[in-house]
Amino acid sequence: MATRRALALAVVLTATLTGCVAASPPAAERPAGVAGQAEGIPQQTERAAASDAALAALVADDAAGCSAAVGRDGTVLWAGARGLADTTAGTPLSTATRFEVASVSKQFTAALVLALARDGLLDLDDPVSTHVAGLPAWGRTVTLEQLLHHTARLPDFWIALEAEGIGFSDPADQETVLAAIRRVDTPLEGSGYAYANSHYVLLAAAVESVTGESFATALETRVLEPLGIAATVQPAAVAADIAAEYDTGGAPLTAAWQVAGPVGIVTTPSELVRWAAQFGPDGMLADAEAGAVDSSAGATDSPDDDRPGERYGAGIRIAPDGTLFHAGRWGGSVSVFEVSADRTLAIAVTCNQRDAPRFELADALTEIWGRTE
Repeated sequence: MATRRALALAVVLTATLTGCVAASPPAAERPAGVAGQAEGIPQQTERAAASDAALAALVADDAAGCSAAVGRDGTVLWAGARGLADTTAGTPLSTATRFEVASVSKQFTAALVLALARDGLLDLDDPVSTHVAGLPAWGRTVTLEQLLHHTARLPDFWIALEAEGIGFSDPADQETVLAAIRRVDTPLEGSGYAYANSHYVLLAAAVESVTGESFATALETRVLEPLGIAATVQPAAVAADIAAEYDTGGAPLTAAWQVAGPVGIVTTPSELVRWAAQFGPDGMLADAEAGAVDSSAGATDSPDDDRPGERYGAGIRIAPDGTLFHAGRWGGSVSVFEVSADRTLAIAVTCNQRDAPRFELADALTEIWGRTE
């Protein structure tokens, strides 16, 4: 993490000293109001220019790239995009380009589950078998809260799928994934936190059971639409008009597994930083830290990114300093989402190549916009 921070600081310093400012996306490609908010406010104008420069320093314009946004209290302050949405067609990314945000989706699932609990349609202490039929014996002891915080210790469903010869490029829908989870005989040995996408597949199934609606419909009508968040539940394999995805060598890489709950949200960074207001005192995720568990061992989405003292809340990671964050990686789409400890500043980055500098860009933007002077 120290190396990432050092690189981010170097990018910001270089951009500031050299005045190397990348061209901002046209106003039509920026979220409504973004361009006007910086006008007449020198500090914001300077930070927007530094953000453009950091984006240009980290992301090439002739390959798959990244889109990013910064917001405060749910209002977008800056958004930028660089690189190609489709390398074959040469289509450039814009701030309106949508991405599969991968595991950043988990917080949306958590918000829906918590909303249903507040409405009395389920209780977090319910055993998962109360709402999901056909589970082995562990279904009678594993609770929805354990699923929410990744302490149910179920193995990740991809292990079962691959053992059955269903690779990442082979079709598998939600029912196929759920069937694989039902075939798990026992949870992993030990106790405590063990991150697994299986947990959020089961939460999505519980949502469908108590609402009588598809997970996508329940999330859209009970969370996204009331808040005015422009996002959809569409696995990348079937979603239209999203950024094409690529592996580290630039070859196409889109997940054929059509899964929702742990992944599946399609949106833009600008919408993510608007969504971040839900972690504020009056938001749907105001209580996201309630019941948070120690997740410092093997907790992050990046194998070389160790964060001692980390906890996992409701679909969100909590750093020792109170910063909220989550990273995602699914197919060739990678993402990172952060909310400051005071719950005011939000940063979101989405990229369409597996080795894109998402963390470096997020750190650079944090350094630019997190300054108080």
